[in-house]
Amino acid sequence: MHRLGVKGKWFMSLGLIFSLMMGWAPAGLADEAKTDQAAELKKVEATAEAAKEPEKPQWNVQTDILSQYVWRGIALSRNSVVVQPSFTGSYKGFAVNVWNNFDLSEQNPVSLKRPNSKNAHWNETDLTFSYTREVFKNLNLTAGTIIYLLDGANSAYNSVEIYGGADYKLPWFNFGVGVYREVNHFPGTFLQWYIHRAIDIPLIEGMNLDLWASWSAEFSNDKAAFPVFDSAGNLENKFYRSLNAGHIMVTLNIPVGKYVVVAPKIMYWYALGGQSTGTLSALSWDGQHNHLLGGVNLAVNF
Repeated sequence: MHRLGVKGKWFMSLGLIFSLMMGWAPAGLADEAKTDQAAELKKVEATAEAAKEPEKPQWNVQTDILSQYVWRGIALSRNSVVVQPSFTGSYKGFAVNVWNNFDLSEQNPVSLKRPNSKNAHWNETDLTFSYTREVFKNLNLTAGTIIYLLDGANSAYNSVEIYGGADYKLPWFNFGVGVYREVNHFPGTFLQWYIHRAIDIPLIEGMNLDLWASWSAEFSNDKAAFPVFDSAGNLENKFYRSLNAGHIMVTLNIPVGKYVVVAPKIMYWYALGGQSTGTLSALSWDGQHNHLLGGVNLAVNF
């Protein structure tokens, strides 16, 4: 009877412990579930609160300091540093940009006003008005116009283009195309397609390596604006309708504080063969169809 009594007590004790464990476990799991639910609820509330905040205008002020100014494969400076300040304001897809080129020693061999002056000149201001909208997930469409305000160093006339483009974000890079049509002087159509990727670098928050590659074609309706030459360098009576230039650029974006980014960069422009070799050489101030240049970009975003 004594042994049976001891066994009975052990069975009763084990049963009590088991009951307590069974009773505690669901309570613990319930508490954990409540904690997870609370955390998720806070995330949802934070997202909803952020969505309630009105969209604010974005502003960007930046300056490129480069060893040369190259536009669509055409060198518009030589043997001098150029400074290119820019200001952009954007709001709900609309954007306005003012871009400038200041040549510290302008040496244009075909200038209408001051050939080979070797003096500093502010010789170009571009105004861009655009609208961008995401029409499908990861697909953005853009339309706009560019007004090129040129002095005698680059052209006797100002230029106006209308353009449209598309950018699609793939898992590893962005792919985009653009079509530009001159509507003021030098009639023609310029096509561009590109790939672009930014690789995060964990040394500094927001630091990344920006990789860019693009290619283009020009279909000109003005023989004077884009002269065509044969292999011997003789001017031909043809319209320039050819693959134009390739552009490769590597930029290292380094955040400095909350608003400032310092970005050293290097780039290479090259003719794509065919008519482009002679035409880009003839239009470039340095007489070359390939150009290697570099510099730094200083930007403030707020």
